[in-house]
Amino acid sequence: AVSAFTLCWVSALLAFSAWVFVLLLGRNRMFRGTVVEKANIYCMQTLPGNIDRWLRAGISDAFVHRAQALWLSLFGRRNPVFQIFAIALYLLGLAVFMTQAAPMIPNRYVHGWQWITITLTLAVNMGTYAIACWVDPGVVDAANVDHACSLFKPDGLLYFQGAVCRTCHLRKPARSKHCSACGHCVQMMDHHCMWLNNCIGLNNARWFLGFLVSFSAVCIYGSYIFATVLLELRHTRGLVHAMVRDEDSGELMPLSFKTSILYLLDENVLLAVLLVLLLILTPAIAIFSAYQMRIVSLGYTSNEETKWLNVADDIKDEVLFVVEQDGGKSEYAIVEKEDQPTDHRRKQLVTDLAQVKNAYDRGAWANLCFLMFPPVSNRPKKSHAN
Repeated sequence: AVSAFTLCWVSALLAFSAWVFVLLLGRNRMFRGTVVEKANIYCMQTLPGNIDRWLRAGISDAFVHRAQALWLSLFGRRNPVFQIFAIALYLLGLAVFMTQAAPMIPNRYVHGWQWITITLTLAVNMGTYAIACWVDPGVVDAANVDHACSLFKPDGLLYFQGAVCRTCHLRKPARSKHCSACGHCVQMMDHHCMWLNNCIGLNNARWFLGFLVSFSAVCIYGSYIFATVLLELRHTRGLVHAMVRDEDSGELMPLSFKTSILYLLDENVLLAVLLVLLLILTPAIAIFSAYQMRIVSLGYTSNEETKWLNVADDIKDEVLFVVEQDGGKSEYAIVEKEDQPTDHRRKQLVTDLAQVKNAYDRGAWANLCFLMFPPVSNRPKKSHAN
């Protein structure tokens, strides 16, 4: 039977993995309107609001202000807490692998030459993570704002000519976004990643994508390696042909595969913890990697996906039009229903999102090439870390 201790750490691991899954994927389009999005909203908005009200009801204002400052420093400002936690967890997992699994390689399921692929996979994963953390994502400042504005033309739908950042007070390049955590605008901003303690933008998106893909490979390959180690342990411990006495009949019967695996997991707690963590994280990381690959192929970012969802809502509300301009040109415009009877411009209602062309979509292969080999971006006067 599985011990109570094993059940406790498995439950804790499941809860932690579910929390990571909700944080990673909760706001993605694929989970819009689902329990995953609702859980993300609850964890990031509803729960903090409830805690704030509870604290104000029973604790002094000074304590409440300190709690709010702590929450802001963790989730609203650039800080290394989650980055340090991620690195520590990764190194801990690597230590467990080296002490618990490495001595069992090679075995009857894994050949010695696979140490080459194991080493290369880990090296690529750690290297792309380090570069994605360190590289300037494409910070916009007074020194490079002209160059940044020249990289992408405003499409008149998601981005507009002459836009100015209300925080930086600089011209806002198309496809950029102001990051409240870092305190500056970032070119081709995707999102701010607390696990990297950095924004993902024009200059480091390729390294972030490389990290995601290689981390998916680490999780999948790691799960396979640990599974083979467990199978090898069944042989070395003599459990393959082991016999046990039935408690009811008293007869000897073969030890089942399931019972032998549960026994080994209960006996090798560190090995079991890492294997279960890998099995749980693998789907979340793989789904997130596939999502990032998909939006890259379609020519937009996570930030722009939110904008496209707003466009879809405008189409659903029947307020998005293509308005004809002098000279045969046309542009998109929002005309509220109460204003439509008095708006006499030549216009056509947009009825389907398929009618709207993404001005930044070059085609799947060209989009990937652009991400992997972005245009040279002038560096700002100061590093983004300052």
